[in-house]
Amino acid sequence: MESSFATQVLHYTVAHRHSKQLESSAVTWQSPSVTGSDTWQKPGCHKVGHTRKISIPNCVEFHITTNACRGYCESWAVPSPADTVMINPHQRITSVGQCCNIMETEDVEVNVRCLEGVRKLVFKSALSCSCYHCKKE
Repeated sequence: MESSFATQVLHYTVAHRHSKQLESSAVTWQSPSVTGSDTWQKPGCHKVGHTRKISIPNCVEFHITTNACRGYCESWAVPSPADTVMINPHQRITSVGQCCNIMETEDVEVNVRCLEGVRKLVFKSALSCSCYHCKKE
């Protein structure tokens, strides 16, 4: 892991790996399975750390680092086979595409100090990533 990324992660996190119970701006973060901040630029879908600022009205603002998925997956388009075009004349091109997706997640709990007391928040963090069918919604 590059020292600047590690320093950023350490600045925002405190390792309570067993309890996943945290105070204020300290969060549990499972190290991504990548060795450098540019690993996601290689083909495939990779687990990477993702830090963001959380602002909730009447609560202490904090940063949290969880795992996300990032990378490049295959896609292509080819002329449709003749039998496909006979069944559906408008489908002259057949496209196949995969997108980088989170396959499994875990919950990361954070106790945040707010005016009305401590609030328990739950954030999702990627456990595994994979190239998978792109979904249209």
